[in-house]
Amino acid sequence: MKILRLLTVLVIAALTFAACDDTTEGIGGSITNKIDNINISDSAFNVTTKSIVAGAVLSRNNTGLIGKMKDPETGNYVKGDYMTQLSVLPTFSVDTLDYIKQANNGSIEADSCYLLVSYNASYGDTIAPMKVTAYEMTKPMAEDKEYYSDYDAFEKGWVNENNQHWSSNYNLSNTSDVKNFKIYLNKEYKKDGKRYKNYGSYIMQTYAEHPEYFKTNYKFLHNVCPGFYIKNVGGTGNMAKIWNTELIFYWTRHKTIKAKDGVTDSTAVSIGYNRFDGTEEVLQLNKIENDTENLKKLASKDQEKCTYLKSPAGIFTEVTLPIEDIMKGHEKDTLNTATVSFPRLNNENEDNPYNFATPSTILMVQKDSLQSFFEKSKLADNRTSYTASYSSTGTYKNAYTFQNIANLVSAMYKNKGKGENWNKVVLVPVNVITTTQGYTTVISKINHDMSLASTRLKRGVITTDSNGKETSPIQIKVIYSKFKEE
Repeated sequence: MKILRLLTVLVIAALTFAACDDTTEGIGGSITNKIDNINISDSAFNVTTKSIVAGAVLSRNNTGLIGKMKDPETGNYVKGDYMTQLSVLPTFSVDTLDYIKQANNGSIEADSCYLLVSYNASYGDTIAPMKVTAYEMTKPMAEDKEYYSDYDAFEKGWVNENNQHWSSNYNLSNTSDVKNFKIYLNKEYKKDGKRYKNYGSYIMQTYAEHPEYFKTNYKFLHNVCPGFYIKNVGGTGNMAKIWNTELIFYWTRHKTIKAKDGVTDSTAVSIGYNRFDGTEEVLQLNKIENDTENLKKLASKDQEKCTYLKSPAGIFTEVTLPIEDIMKGHEKDTLNTATVSFPRLNNENEDNPYNFATPSTILMVQKDSLQSFFEKSKLADNRTSYTASYSSTGTYKNAYTFQNIANLVSAMYKNKGKGENWNKVVLVPVNVITTTQGYTTVISKINHDMSLASTRLKRGVITTDSNGKETSPIQIKVIYSKFKEE
C-alpha cells in the first residue's frame, strides 16, 4: 500500500505540473477513479508584497563597476568604484635581465606601464567623458573576511588619498570587439626612499632583488603590489561592467650578436612585456554608492501600484505568503503544487535606450535567511530557496514565475509563529554561475547581481471587488490531494 501511495503521489505531481498553467477543473474526475479514490482540489490565495531598501549587500564578485549614472526611470543616481588585486603565477619571470640592462645603460627599466581595464558591458551614454583615479593600496585587503558593498577602503586604512595615484580620462565609445581603457602608471614612483622611473620599473627591479616575492599571491600582495583601488572622480552618464584588470609593463632588450671576425658585432633589439591579472584567486570588490534617500522614497512611493527590483544594492521586494490560509483545513492533505507569479510593469518609456536592464534572474529566499544565504555561499535548494528567470513570452509572460514552492509553504507552516518573519520571503536580483558536468549544466554559484538592473513589479495589495470579496493582483495557486476516507 505504501508503494501504491508513493506511485500515486508521483502521478499526481506529474499531472498537476502539466495542468498548473491552466484551469484545474476536471483533474479530479479524470484520475480519481483510477488511482485509489483520491480527492484532488485546487484553490487560490491572495499574496501581499512591498518594496524594501536592500542596503549594503555582500560584495563577492569577479567583476567590477566603474562610473556614475542616473536611472532614467526613477531618477536614482548610482556610482561604482572597485578594488582589484593582481595574481602572479609561480612560473613568473622577466626576460633576461642582462639584456634589459644593456638597453638601459646598466639599469633595469620599463619603457611603459599601465592598467588595462577591460569591460564586457556598458550602460548609458558611451561618449560621455569620464575620469578615474587608480590608487595603490596601502595594504592588501584580507581574503578571509567578508566585505559588503558599502565598504570604505579609505576609512579603514586600506588606501589613502595621499597614496601614489594615477588618473585617466576615458569614454566607452569603443567600436571594436575589444572594449577597454588604460590608466598609465608612467610617472615617477617612490617606494621606501627609492625613486623609480615608473611603476613597471619598480616591479622589475623588485623582481631582480627578490624573485621569491613572486612565487605566491600572498608574498606578491604583501611585499610587492597590494592592489589598486579604482575610483570614479569625474563625469556622469555611463558605467562599465569590468571583467578584468591587468597590470602590463613593456621593456626593451639589447642582445649583442658576436661576429665571427670579432669586429662587426651587431645588436639585436626587441621589445617584450609582462602582465599580472585580476583572477578568482585574489579579491575584486565592488563599492556601490546609491542615493539612499531617493531609494527610501521609491520604496514607499506608489506602494498601491508597484514594488521594485533594483540592483546593485538597491531595492528588493518582500513577499508575505498566506501560509495559514493555504493550510487551514488541509493540515493532513498533500500539498502537490504551489505556483506564484510576479508580473512586471513595463517602463513608462520602454524605448529609452538608457533604461537599465530587466533583472534576468531573481532569488526567492526566506527573509531571515537572506544574509546567511550569501555569506554561506548557498545554492537554491528548491525547498526553502528558489530561482526564477524573467520570461517575456509564454503563459506567464512578462513575469517571474515560481512554478512550485510547495516545499517552502510546508516548511514555513512547520515554523509558524517562530519570529515575526516566519511567513515572509524576499525577491532578490542575482547572478547565477553555472558549470557543465558531463552533459548536465548545474548551478555552481549564486551572487548578488552587481550589474545595473531595474524593474517594477505589480504590487500585491488586498482590495475588495464588486462582490465584496477580497482579492489581490498576485495570488498563489495551490493543488491538494488526499485519499478518500472509507
